[in-house]
Amino acid sequence: MDNSRIYKTVLAALIAELCVTAYAGAQTTDQTPPAADGSVQQVVVSGIRASLSSSLMTKRLQEGVVDAVSAEDAGKFPDTNIAESLQRVTGVQIQRNNGEGRYISVRGLGPEFNNVLINGRTMTSDTGGREFSFDVLSSDLISKALVYKTSQAFLPEGGIGSTVDIQTARPLSGKAGQSTVVNVSDSYDSNSKKNTPNVSALYSYANAAKNFGVSGSLSYTDRASRQYKALNDAWNLLDVKTINGDLSSKGLTAADVTTRKLLMPQSYGFQNEDESRKRLVANTTVQYNPSSTWKITADALYSRLNQRNNVIAISDWMNPTQLNVKYDANGQVTGFDRPGSAFVANNPGLAAAGILTDANSNDMIVKGGDRLSTTLAYGVNSKWTLSPDWKLDADLSTSRTAIGYPDLWIVAGMVPKNGDVLTFGSTPTVTFGDGIADPSAVRAHAVGNNIDTNHDNLHEGRLNASWTPDMGVFKGLDMGGAYSQRKVEHISWSADSWNAFSGYHVSLPSSLFTVTPLGNPFGGGGGVPPNFLSFDPYAYMAYLNQPSLIPQSNDPAHYADKSIYPNGPMAIDYTKPSLWAVQEKVANAFVESKWEGDGWSGDLGLRYMHVKSESSGTSRVLLSAVQSPNDTTYIQNWGPMQTNTVGSSYNAWLPSANVKFDLTSDMLLRFGASKTLTRPTLGQMGVSNSYGGRVGYVTSGGGNPYLKPMRSNNYDVSYEWYLSKTNYVSAALFMKKVSDFLETTLEDTKVAQYPTEIVHDTRIRNGQTGTIKGAELAGQFAFDNIHPLLQGFGVTANYTYVDAEASRDTDSGPVTCGYPGLSRQSYNASLFFENSKFQARASYNWRNHFSIDCGGGSTLPRNRAAYGQTDASLRYNLTAQLSLYLDAINLTNAKVHEYANNDSQFLTLENDGRRVNVGLRMVF
Repeated sequence: MDNSRIYKTVLAALIAELCVTAYAGAQTTDQTPPAADGSVQQVVVSGIRASLSSSLMTKRLQEGVVDAVSAEDAGKFPDTNIAESLQRVTGVQIQRNNGEGRYISVRGLGPEFNNVLINGRTMTSDTGGREFSFDVLSSDLISKALVYKTSQAFLPEGGIGSTVDIQTARPLSGKAGQSTVVNVSDSYDSNSKKNTPNVSALYSYANAAKNFGVSGSLSYTDRASRQYKALNDAWNLLDVKTINGDLSSKGLTAADVTTRKLLMPQSYGFQNEDESRKRLVANTTVQYNPSSTWKITADALYSRLNQRNNVIAISDWMNPTQLNVKYDANGQVTGFDRPGSAFVANNPGLAAAGILTDANSNDMIVKGGDRLSTTLAYGVNSKWTLSPDWKLDADLSTSRTAIGYPDLWIVAGMVPKNGDVLTFGSTPTVTFGDGIADPSAVRAHAVGNNIDTNHDNLHEGRLNASWTPDMGVFKGLDMGGAYSQRKVEHISWSADSWNAFSGYHVSLPSSLFTVTPLGNPFGGGGGVPPNFLSFDPYAYMAYLNQPSLIPQSNDPAHYADKSIYPNGPMAIDYTKPSLWAVQEKVANAFVESKWEGDGWSGDLGLRYMHVKSESSGTSRVLLSAVQSPNDTTYIQNWGPMQTNTVGSSYNAWLPSANVKFDLTSDMLLRFGASKTLTRPTLGQMGVSNSYGGRVGYVTSGGGNPYLKPMRSNNYDVSYEWYLSKTNYVSAALFMKKVSDFLETTLEDTKVAQYPTEIVHDTRIRNGQTGTIKGAELAGQFAFDNIHPLLQGFGVTANYTYVDAEASRDTDSGPVTCGYPGLSRQSYNASLFFENSKFQARASYNWRNHFSIDCGGGSTLPRNRAAYGQTDASLRYNLTAQLSLYLDAINLTNAKVHEYANNDSQFLTLENDGRRVNVGLRMVF
């Protein structure tokens, strides 16, 4: 056996050890061994191996560092969600929305830093920003997804993390004739105990001459899920007043109160969220080649996601005045008692001193979570071969997305006679002094009732030319220009109802409330009560909106004024919309030279861009704010509508270079260097402002039209060893030096409308500079020729390590926060088996903890704990045209956990449950 074969065998065995203990034999090739007569039989690779082989070939042929995920066949993308397939790519991590992949991060950079293209075109988003929601698309419609980790001049600017190009099927890329694929399945959710249907169909036709083809696809997905959560909104550094006593104490005065600066939890409670998610996606492509030198492709895509969420929570709000406060050596609160009405009545001296004016409450909160998102995209592409040396590529496209959603935060509550006892740690507990499932004890409180919409419209066109002369090592030029115009508009309408009945002084009829089982996010323990109360928010608002209730409001003359509230204080005023809009015009051009010599190739390019943006907003002016007579909230006095407009522009030159060396016939070494940028999302650049909070902790937020783009200098090196058409091992190093990084920060300011308060302002700002560097290891191997017992088995695995150093102003956030969305370590591994009848795959994906936002001011950061999830799939071919399949998601019922600076500073525990899809695939 020669040395190269020995080296390949050792590497293959090391890859296999990532997932299984396997016998390491002496051969690592996909080829079928010779028959007894010495002849070699050809093997047609299909199924999982075909997908891996296609992805590997795509990776190998690129000049830069690129990874890919390919469909095994039409309608057979590896996962039920595109984001969940992409997480198997080295360095790609996902963020889930109620258990389903929605956003991706690449090499530690969050979703807003990754360009997402559909067939090379930018898609609009339903987020109000640039981050792309992968859950609006069906994976059945996708043929391949490419992840460009190094920049090249032909790629649209904007992806500091990566550029992802999702490609749909093309009818002229397959065989002549027609084919149809139908998938029908049933989905079961373990928390909701519900079954829902899913169906998709794909049709493709190409004529015998292969110069005309049409394909179409339709997918409908229905999912009913339930999430259980335990949650605390934040940890804040506050002046905490500790009443020294216990719940039975009487006659306490101001002398029995001690004030200390402590880290205080903002709230604690439990939440049930029932979700219905219905998605319809349709796609069609027509291809026509008028001649051998002219090719035309037209695409249309439609997506509609109707997500309905019924969210109800029970929560204890933590005022910074509590009884028997316990804390550790670090000044972190570890427990306290929340006084009830009996304690307040027994200690009038505290009320007289203004220390404890009312009892704490047990709140029931309905939150808005609905999402009706519609996307429509068109595009036409024309390619001409003008001569053997010249090619021309023109593309025009348009995309628009609209989303509407209710923004509800509606609170009813009880004022308990007996106090509650709370402890805080990695698993907090609360012992309610009174029952929380008594419908006759509920009182009215704050009502936030808004309707919000986002509209994202994009038009873009590009014209590229390619020149490929035969001039030695110089292999030609790619060049082109593009122009795009994009506008994101946000409109909201609100009811000025927040403080109309706040304060728990209005009793409510028990008929509005229903005793409901309370799910346990911990799976057991945690002191979670068995039941709580749910209610219909619209029935609740209708009751409060009755004219007979106005005399019980906090300001009867104000809320009875028909010139201000013609339909009552609970009704949304559609005559006074709050509006912000951002329009962005981008012109760019690029040139990229191609080079190739004996054993090497590369590209050297330059991209130029000019951006002009205009941010405008129309909203009411806040004139003043006074404390509510029955609560610690503020009644806000609004003035007339006001419009504000801010313009901005900037240029950028973005060079890039990539070179690839063939070390041997199956080993490659790549180097890359580039400058990239990510523009602020249009939603971040609005001019809106909002105010909220309570006495002692007033908040504000909104957009920032003065944001600058984030910039990065990038350096990459990658080593790749291709052991066969399916098997490989690779290692990569990368470094990004970033500046003007955008992050959510909290700054303390003074606002004239709140003259006695420090206002805690949270919004996106240009923040730190720093360095992100890391390493990637990856490999895949089929064990077919190691040992007969391992025939059909294979493994894929990868590992990513990312280290980051950030430098930011100490008043803009804790310096230990790092970069939002960045996990230091992540890995995933899949073990698969397949033969002519049966396929099985088990996958595990894990990512280290990461920061969601850095907080700032008096608020601590929000971090998400390390998370690992196990998924599995089975396929059985009944015939060549008919197969059964089963997909199981989150087999071990992994839970999402969030905390502040450490595990004892609990924020959230989310139990999403398991999901199982059982289906039938038919090919005609």
